[in-house]
Amino acid sequence: MRQHNRTHRLKYMWTYYRGWKWLIFIGLLVSLITSSYLVFIAKTTSVSTLQDALRSQTTLYAYDDTEVGSYSSQKGSYVELSEISPQMRQSVVSVEDKRFYEHNGFDTLGMGRAFVRLLINRNASGGGGSTITQQIVKNAFLSLDQTLQRKLKEFFLALEVEKHYSKDQILEMYLNHAYFGNGVWGVEDASMKYFGHSAATLDWNESAVLTGILKGPSIYNPIDDYDAAIERRNVVLSVLAKNETITPEDEAYLDQSGIYLADAYNSYQHHQFPQYFDAVIDEAIERADIPEQELLRNGYRIYTYLNPAYQQVVDQAYANTWVFPDDGSGEPLVQSASVVIDPKTGGVAALYGGRGDYVFRGFNRAIDMRRSPGSTIKPLAVYVPAIEAGYQVDTLVPDVVKGYGPDHYAPENYNHYTEPSGETPLYYALAQSKNTSAVYLMDKLGIGTSVNKLKQFGITIDPKDEALTLALGAMQKGISPLELANAYSAFANRGIRLESALIRRIEDTSGKVIYSNERPTKHMVMTSKVALEMTRMMLDTYGGYGTGYGAGPDYGQLAGKTGSTEVSEGNMATRDRWMVGYTPDFVIATWVGLDEEGGVSLDELMPSGLGSLFNVQTTGLMSYSNQTPFQVTAASQGGEIPEEVDSSEGHWEDQADQFLSQMGEWFSENITKLMEQLQYASENISETIKSLLN
Repeated sequence: MRQHNRTHRLKYMWTYYRGWKWLIFIGLLVSLITSSYLVFIAKTTSVSTLQDALRSQTTLYAYDDTEVGSYSSQKGSYVELSEISPQMRQSVVSVEDKRFYEHNGFDTLGMGRAFVRLLINRNASGGGGSTITQQIVKNAFLSLDQTLQRKLKEFFLALEVEKHYSKDQILEMYLNHAYFGNGVWGVEDASMKYFGHSAATLDWNESAVLTGILKGPSIYNPIDDYDAAIERRNVVLSVLAKNETITPEDEAYLDQSGIYLADAYNSYQHHQFPQYFDAVIDEAIERADIPEQELLRNGYRIYTYLNPAYQQVVDQAYANTWVFPDDGSGEPLVQSASVVIDPKTGGVAALYGGRGDYVFRGFNRAIDMRRSPGSTIKPLAVYVPAIEAGYQVDTLVPDVVKGYGPDHYAPENYNHYTEPSGETPLYYALAQSKNTSAVYLMDKLGIGTSVNKLKQFGITIDPKDEALTLALGAMQKGISPLELANAYSAFANRGIRLESALIRRIEDTSGKVIYSNERPTKHMVMTSKVALEMTRMMLDTYGGYGTGYGAGPDYGQLAGKTGSTEVSEGNMATRDRWMVGYTPDFVIATWVGLDEEGGVSLDELMPSGLGSLFNVQTTGLMSYSNQTPFQVTAASQGGEIPEEVDSSEGHWEDQADQFLSQMGEWFSENITKLMEQLQYASENISETIKSLLN
């Protein structure tokens, strides 16, 4: 019995210790695999190019290949360490990482203190856990997630950074990459933002303020909270004195000093057209499949359709504060957006994405916003199909309030006026934006005809919107200013619409073209003759009796259309106003409106309407354009289309182009269905042959 117990005990001990051996072995194996994985990540991360990436710039070029600005992954100005005052350098090192020049990327003493605080206080706040090197790694290569995996990656990457760069180079990168609040990155821009001078002349007081901001940029910056900035600065000064970076006498003196603010920061020093440049980033990501960080740090050359003169005109028009209402809150009461297109290329020559404070890659109303286009849809959905169906510009059409369609839709004109005779010439119905005539024509020609024509203009209609209300621009989803301008570009370009874009091509640092859009897709929307007939009618819009009278340029001719929408069904308050105009040289679409639906009317907030803004815009654009004259005169003035345009030869060429364009679009849309049908037929034939052979 005793022998049995001894044997059992020995077996138990053997099993127990063998189990521990396995646990130790598995633990060591996991540690080996994990460390190997992390070392691999550290070795394959582009640590050696980190400093070059922070310095490199992606350059943008205008439509004529002139340089207009640059991007950089380094969000602020990059300066050498020698261009940063010794006080600022010493302050940051003393407070953020006092053993910076002694450790190899991680501070074991600091990590130990952070671990002790974690055990005692159940949090690691209080600093000491991350070195300057680790903070660079975290900001440049890693996410901000507080996970063990991220911390381990941070540890190994910090070691790798220390191998490639000197301490001074690391400190330089840190000071240039740190965020200092109020949209300012880097110590140079921070010094300009808060003190109005270069980082090279920062004194102890200013250096302590900037060092204090690093702990909480939105909390401790002196613009947003002066008292909190003073309090945090004094904490920094006490640390500097404790570490013997400054004397106790200096600390006592500086504690009593104020912060003297001066803002000399230019946020657009790398480019003066931020909204356009942001839209270029968005397009490069979407169409060229280039991630944002890669786009900013890889030194690409991006050739755009930007016309700087046009863009300045648009920006300066919005700088006229008298155009828009203001309640002093700083938030715009009325929003607006504009886009200018070169009809010959389809390229976006200028845009304005919205009023208010600029936000990097924020919501761009010129491209991202969708609103019902109101009566600007009429030329596209109603009058082009009418001309193509044989109507002449002076054909008489009904102008009576009458119910059409199964729902007996009977809209009134915007001014509640109809012609006593009950009829009006086609061109006058368009110039006066008569709802009665537009709905009559859509009902006569067929809603399907309008929907198909809008598709050729690049506007897809939701099946729920396929009703006679479409004649007045009623749409659930709506369209953007860019889509509207692109549609109207077909009128300015003899019936041909080119897909719009901001980017022509992108080259890498070696000059290799990695993305090209210099031959955009063409769509033959209508013949030259139809386009010119439409222009004849739309020249009256901004003429003596059109709905856009007075809103056109101070000189020269402009064709186009106006439109507006109501807040909601049953609420006739105006929510949106549109104006679109074109010459042979440019197309502009401008929208003003309310972001939120409510009882207030746009007409009450902005009595001058859109006309004043559009007048300033089109006058400026006209002055910088080639001022190419129209080939036709306004329909109200008589005249005809030039003989060379109306010749049978040109007509048949246009018809052929239109046929090929439509066939190409049809083939593109139906290729998948055709391939499926061919595959199905092939399988059936194969099965039939097999059955016959058997």
